[in-house]
Amino acid sequence: MCTIGFEVKDMSAANPFAESGHRGGVVAGFDGSDCARGAILWAAAEAAHRRRSLLLVHAQLTAITSAWGTVAAPGWGAAAVFDDTPLLRQAEEQVRAAAEECRQLEPGLDVEARVVAGRAAPTLLEAARTVDAELLVVGMSGLGVLPRTLIGCTATDLVNQADQPVVAVHGGPAHRSGPVVVGVDGTAETMSALQFASTYADRHACELRPVHDDVDTLLAHSEEAQLLVVRDRGHGVVHRAVFGSVSRAALSRALCSVAVLPSAPVSV
Repeated sequence: MCTIGFEVKDMSAANPFAESGHRGGVVAGFDGSDCARGAILWAAAEAAHRRRSLLLVHAQLTAITSAWGTVAAPGWGAAAVFDDTPLLRQAEEQVRAAAEECRQLEPGLDVEARVVAGRAAPTLLEAARTVDAELLVVGMSGLGVLPRTLIGCTATDLVNQADQPVVAVHGGPAHRSGPVVVGVDGTAETMSALQFASTYADRHACELRPVHDDVDTLLAHSEEAQLLVVRDRGHGVVHRAVFGSVSRAALSRALCSVAVLPSAPVSV
């Protein structure tokens, strides 16, 4: 099943995901880039492994976003009209093709796709919360520090606010047969990360490799891993310090895909 939705959203508009038939499962962000394509294909495979549905969300940032798609600037005359519709229609074509590619990769997978005018992180958070997603997936570039820093802003925003695990899918060569590496230090927080990683490893029939939860060790093991699992530590000053040294380093420097778990308990 493949459902395509076309929505235009602003802060005063109704929630574009409220009537979605998608509940639970996996939400993936898509923007037409190569790294986003890799992310949605990873998300499709993971949704199939979990026997869940997949919701693709294309958040299209427009010059001026309104509830109607067209905005005229007062006093500028008829020529000064910003029409968002062509951009949104192009996004719709892209996400329609992406949804079809996911369906071909995983026949029988229930795929729903939505195009929403707005910024990526708030739109994805709204989607994940509305449909009570198990997992939130985005892409990250493998092309060096600057591109990964720019694209990583979305992942960082999601990790800071999401209620579910956030997976940033690496844009470089995938180690599909590598281990699942998880950072542990004996605390309850990292034990839940170990449970998530263990369930993932069982589901994908791959090695589980617990290692000490410090930046250098995690990054070293990411060279051969297919997934690196770390735990977010909550909010506030301590959170910012820990996130800066571990989770942020993993998102910006790991050589594999990274799953960051929220501080609250999650479904595995």
